[in-house]
Amino acid sequence: MNKQFRLFAILTFLLIFSITFYQWCSMIALLTWTICGIIASKSAIKESDKLLSLTEIAMLLFFAINAISILFSFDKAEGLTNLQSFLPFAIIPLMASLYQKQLKNNHIPLLRFFVLGAVASSLICLVAALVRSFYIIDGSLVFNPYIGFRNQFVYTHLSIFLYTNTFAMCMVFTLAILVWELLFRSIHRRWPIYLGVALCILMIFLLSSRTNVYALFAVLYFSVLVFYLRFKKLIHSIIMLIAVTGLFWIFQNYNYRVLNLSKQVTSYITEEDIVMDNGYVIHHPQNLENVNIRFQMWETGIKLLRQYWITGCGIGDYKNVLRSEYQFDGIDEAYQKGYDQHNQYIETFATTGVFGGFLLLTILILALISAIKYRNYLLCCCLLLITLNMMLESMLNRFSASLFFVVAILLSMQTKFSDGQKNSIYQKT
Repeated sequence: MNKQFRLFAILTFLLIFSITFYQWCSMIALLTWTICGIIASKSAIKESDKLLSLTEIAMLLFFAINAISILFSFDKAEGLTNLQSFLPFAIIPLMASLYQKQLKNNHIPLLRFFVLGAVASSLICLVAALVRSFYIIDGSLVFNPYIGFRNQFVYTHLSIFLYTNTFAMCMVFTLAILVWELLFRSIHRRWPIYLGVALCILMIFLLSSRTNVYALFAVLYFSVLVFYLRFKKLIHSIIMLIAVTGLFWIFQNYNYRVLNLSKQVTSYITEEDIVMDNGYVIHHPQNLENVNIRFQMWETGIKLLRQYWITGCGIGDYKNVLRSEYQFDGIDEAYQKGYDQHNQYIETFATTGVFGGFLLLTILILALISAIKYRNYLLCCCLLLITLNMMLESMLNRFSASLFFVVAILLSMQTKFSDGQKNSIYQKT
């Protein structure tokens, strides 16, 4: 890593580390990273990877479409506020194009920075939970694991992080990076990677983001398949398959939110769903999210999509328009709590119209073509993770999630060659 790029790489670590913190932390890190990158860069370096260049262009156009959609909004101030969430689509691709050659040569250290950022965030989170699990009663120090180490760890008031879903996405992607290291790179000391994988699985269990629990197992099952295709070791692959299935059974039966998913869909709640500690109710059925409401919200979003399919209703007005439709459709909980769409595809088409929706799909399709062309394991895992989250969450209306989206895809696309050599990463090194 050359000296000119070293400072930029360190700032990249801070940028990645900030994803799991409050939004203003990420925005300050992105601003600092951008200023230093512009000062250090001299000229754009043209590369021959057309798919990567087209993906970066599509990201820039996606930001432009969201900015233009403000013109179709009555509330321009709200539109400008919401546009901040899409800033990574404007800044990251520009910086990546300026540092195309350096990113190609140094993508492995940057991926490791991502891992270090996620591990550091996890350890901070675990220590905070441990500290907050102790409290004093009558002069005695008492430990109550329900306070800091419940299954709904970050869904309680104890979380020091803002968005459970974004943090969980970072942990799933971190696990994918670690597995990529094991599968495609010569590692002398494997135990730190195994510890990292174990930490990722623990944090995803504690974070209890149901979408990312299933994204985790999509990545793990896909990894078993890739392991078999790469090494042709049937017995080892079967053992790994059994281990992943056993782990899934543990999540399905001991993670509270996953365990009750089917009951939430059917609204079938029993007395066993009331969790108590020392006579105090710490989880009551009334507080359970009814997953059925998401289907109702999607139907409302599709109505808006049909109504505003050409230009969209604009990012400035979408929240108010959606809330009014919730009220009209009688979805009281969504109206009162101001829920978003919980589906990024529907929300994008309804907000920015067919052009914005088409550009979002174009980004994903270009990345998918690149993944297939170069047989890029990490990019496949990244797309599994992102597409599943966008199916069940409106992830891009949060700055940190947009930042993750852009960084994860562009970094993953750099791993098409192993160690910078022009060969398939499935080829043994």
